Amino acid sequence: MDNLQPPIIIEGIAEIIEKYRAVILDLWGVLHDGKVAFPHAITALNALRNKQLAICLLSNSPRRAYQVSKHLRSMGIEPSQYNYIVTSGELVYKALENVSDDWHRALASRYFHIGPPELAGLLRGLHRFEVFSPREADFILTTGGSALPPDEVAALLKECALRKLPMVCANPDLIVLVGDQLVLCAGALAEQYEALDGEVFYHGKPYSSAYRRALDLLGYERHEVLAVGDSLRTDVAGGRNEGMDVLFIASGIHRDAAGDFKAGIFPSALLQQFFAGEPVVPTFAASLFRW
Repeated sequence: MDNLQPPIIIEGIAEIIEKYRAVILDLWGVLHDGKVAFPHAITALNALRNKQLAICLLSNSPRRAYQVSKHLRSMGIEPSQYNYIVTSGELVYKALENVSDDWHRALASRYFHIGPPELAGLLRGLHRFEVFSPREADFILTTGGSALPPDEVAALLKECALRKLPMVCANPDLIVLVGDQLVLCAGALAEQYEALDGEVFYHGKPYSSAYRRALDLLGYERHEVLAVGDSLRTDVAGGRNEGMDVLFIASGIHRDAAGDFKAGIFPSALLQQFFAGEPVVPTFAASLFRW
C-alpha cells in the first residue's frame, strides 16, 4: 500500500493477521495506560501467541527492559505472552555499554541528568557517573520531564547548550497519557535543546536503530512483520519508514482527535482530514487493539 493512501479500518487484528509471522507491538496506549492493562488487548495478545506469532514489544520507555517487564507483570502481562522486549532505555544502556559508533565513543564518563529523579539510575552498572551541574558534565542524559519549574529547566538547557554538551535522549516521545493525565516526555526537552542548537542523539521510535533491533530479534523480513502502535509521530512513521505495514490504534495518544474508528461508520472525509498533512499514514486503523 502506498504511504499516502488512507488506511483500511478494521475491527480487530484477526481480520488481517494471517499474512504476517510476527508483530512489533507498542505498549503504552495499546496494551495499557500506564496504570492498568486493557482486557481486550490481553485477549488479542494471547490469541497471537496461540497462533504461534512471534511478538516483540517495542517501547519508548526510558527504563531498562527488565524493569518494564516487571511493570508489565504487575499489570498481569507475563513474559510468556511475548518473545522479546526492546525499550529506548535499554538501547541507551547498550549503546553506552558496547560502544561501537563514533558518537557514543566520544562521550566521556560524567553525565548530568534531566528528568524524574527515579530515572537517574538508567546508566547504573556502567562506568558512567552522575554529576549535579552542567559545568561538571561531559554530556546530558534526559529521561523525561523534570520536577523543576519550566523556567529552571529552560535555564539549565541554555547553560548546557552554551557548554556544547551533547544530549542523549532516552525517550523521543513528546507526551504520554498516564491514565487521563498528560505527562511531558524526554523528546519535548530534546526539541527545546535542539532549538538552542544543542546536539541530540535519540534512542527509540521512530528511529531506524530501534526497529532494526526488533527485527534482528524476531528474525523475519519486514514484509512478514506487522507493527502496531498509537502514535503517528513515532509508531506509524517509524514502522512505515522501515517498510512495514502498520496498524494504528486510535484510542491512544490521539484519541481526542481521532474519535472512534469503526469500519463503515467512521466518515471517509473525517479519515482524510485526520491524516491530512501526515508524511506517512498507517496501512490499517482500528479503534482498539483487540482480536
